[in-house]
Amino acid sequence: MPNMNEQVAPHPPLKEYYKDEAHRKEFVDKIFNETARKYDHINNIISLGSGNWYRKQALLRSGMIPEMRVLDVATGTGLVAKSAVAIVGPKGSVLGLDRSYNMLLEVNTKLDIPLILADANNLPFKDNSFDFLTMGYALRHVEDLRGTFREYCRVLKQGGTI
Repeated sequence: MPNMNEQVAPHPPLKEYYKDEAHRKEFVDKIFNETARKYDHINNIISLGSGNWYRKQALLRSGMIPEMRVLDVATGTGLVAKSAVAIVGPKGSVLGLDRSYNMLLEVNTKLDIPLILADANNLPFKDNSFDFLTMGYALRHVEDLRGTFREYCRVLKQGGTI
């Protein structure tokens, strides 16, 4: 039986790239801060222009509906948040959270949503705050899957969706 308190990384440590966890975090932060202005363009090319349709479909098929309170963790440039805003409508709300300041600056250019500079492993919200929690591609960058998902479950309302 696995120890549920033991940290679990999304993949084995890449010791040939990073000397320790602090170095990995610093490297990842640097990449996202430096690429923030080009991120949407790169993503559009890689997804062959299907990203907006795909994100909206993924959210709808996962159960997102109007009037929900949504937290978009690792919001990046707000691509998932933008689709969520369209779904939850004016009676719902979407908050974007990211640890990259430059990514949040990019969200500010296209969306009028509250933005929080914080880390996915330590969410600055009360228990039972959200109906729905999203996270795009960033899961591979968390340092502890169990701890991160414990945080997600903590801030979700009973019956909420990740």
